[in-house]
Amino acid sequence: MSYLIDVIITWPLWGALTYECEIMPESGSRVLVPVGNKNRIGFVKGLSDKNLIDFKIKPVKNIIDSRRVIDSDLWDMALWAGKICMCGEGSALNLILPKKFLDGEIIATSKIYRDESKNFHEISCFNPFDSARNDFYLSELEKSGRALMLLPTHERAANFFANLPDSLKSQAILWPSGNRIWQAWQLVHMKNFRIVVAAPGGIFAPLSPDKIIIEDESNPAYIIPYALNISARSLAGRRAYFNHGELITGGAVPSLKTFKRLKPEQIIKPDRKNIIIVDINYSHKGQEKGIDGNIPLTFSLIKRTYKELINKRNVIWILNRLGESSEVFCDNCGESVKCPKCKNIMRSEEDGQILKCRVCGYVREVPEKCESCGFEILRGKRPGIDALAKMIEPYYKDIQIYGDKSKKISRKKFQGLILSTQRGLELCGKINPGLVAWLDIDSELYRQDYDTRFNLFRLLYESYFRGREINSARKILVQTRKSGSFFASQISGGFRKFLDYELNAREEYNLPPYGCVVEIDCCGVKSMRENIINILESANFFVMDPGEDNLPLVVNTNSLEKLSKILEPFCTAGHKNKIKPNITIRSE
Repeated sequence: MSYLIDVIITWPLWGALTYECEIMPESGSRVLVPVGNKNRIGFVKGLSDKNLIDFKIKPVKNIIDSRRVIDSDLWDMALWAGKICMCGEGSALNLILPKKFLDGEIIATSKIYRDESKNFHEISCFNPFDSARNDFYLSELEKSGRALMLLPTHERAANFFANLPDSLKSQAILWPSGNRIWQAWQLVHMKNFRIVVAAPGGIFAPLSPDKIIIEDESNPAYIIPYALNISARSLAGRRAYFNHGELITGGAVPSLKTFKRLKPEQIIKPDRKNIIIVDINYSHKGQEKGIDGNIPLTFSLIKRTYKELINKRNVIWILNRLGESSEVFCDNCGESVKCPKCKNIMRSEEDGQILKCRVCGYVREVPEKCESCGFEILRGKRPGIDALAKMIEPYYKDIQIYGDKSKKISRKKFQGLILSTQRGLELCGKINPGLVAWLDIDSELYRQDYDTRFNLFRLLYESYFRGREINSARKILVQTRKSGSFFASQISGGFRKFLDYELNAREEYNLPPYGCVVEIDCCGVKSMRENIINILESANFFVMDPGEDNLPLVVNTNSLEKLSKILEPFCTAGHKNKIKPNITIRSE
């Protein structure tokens, strides 16, 4: 007797392939199967329910594992992610599992842990002070059971691991990146450690955790890129639910998804007197030669910065524009210089000698003339941090730029003024600035997206609290026109007031967390883009098209299953375009 089994191949295939096998391998075990004129390693999904009587079925070449050798929760998460993210189960497994395992490396069977007597539950710790949250996390890690501790960046994960008490550090491992993952994967797979501390990619660690802790859970850094394009927070929820475990979310500000479900307590609110809102209309306009636009520098900003520096306290100025200018354009036709790789706008750097893509990082020399009309005069637009540094250099000593290529700034070695993008918030825990100033908060509102307001509030709120000790003081100064003053003033009311307001607004338009926003990037293939638009509109989906081929289509829906069926033909390896659309599911 033989069996027809479905096998998932770890390359871009939407569904599974069917093979004949003399025995019935366990779901999740690896087999060697023929695909075209090559043999590939795949994962047994289960018995096939396809009617393939009239087709010749190829047999399985070899059974690598006698039984599944990855944890049940990791297997379940991979199948769920492949479906919900519309990338296919094979693509999900390819991202989740280490390469050597996918290549057939033999590994011992994992120890199985799953307590059926427990029920999934979720708790939270939304305290604005980092030290208070860390104390709470340590108390949770000291309890028995396997725990996965996630932080938004590898640097923050490494700092948390370094500060663990010796009693916990001996039971823990810092999840690595790159070539070291395989060794760590093997050690954790055999449950040689009960605690894993990791950046977002650690959600794939084979720990079978009893509890998952997610620090700063609303941080966009948790989005897992490439095939999945989904928040690690969603993956963590799936794993914890499957394991009948505990999900612990924390941070200064909860995500709207968590806030809607748990309504966490507002422990402390910012002091209104330490939030300074300054009208840009009464400012000095700093401008660099050859760059259109200006940087507002108000008297209040200059005065309060000088006062903090005199008192030997650090100051951070935040301007979310790197380089000399954030855009270079033709003075004749107005066309901006675009990146030859991804067609996005390029910024000027190194005194205007080079251009760098703001999206993919591609670097090129400044063209001698406009590539659209041939005019020989190019100008900069919207000055960035490098231009700002030149403007204020005569007035302040010890100025340092914290940008793409900056050196690390330590608490001991630096005291002065730091110019940065929003990345400067990472420094707050190291240098505990007395003042954080947002020079042009209104520019944050230029990005037309449903989560722009939330992200702006989160950044302002964290700039007040991040890295502060409970008894220390800090001021934030927000230079704004009328549009940004609302968000700045909301900080003093705490996150509950603002998030209630934001939830009501999103519910009206069925935006996350009430619905899902699906972004469909057609990779510049115009024919595929047009076909997808036509098919979706005929199925009564409202498609938001920004009108540029390099920008994604946007669909707002509650029916991911229906959308998935429509997009399936475009996402299979045999599609005539030979290019799959990149699909991002946004539900937070």
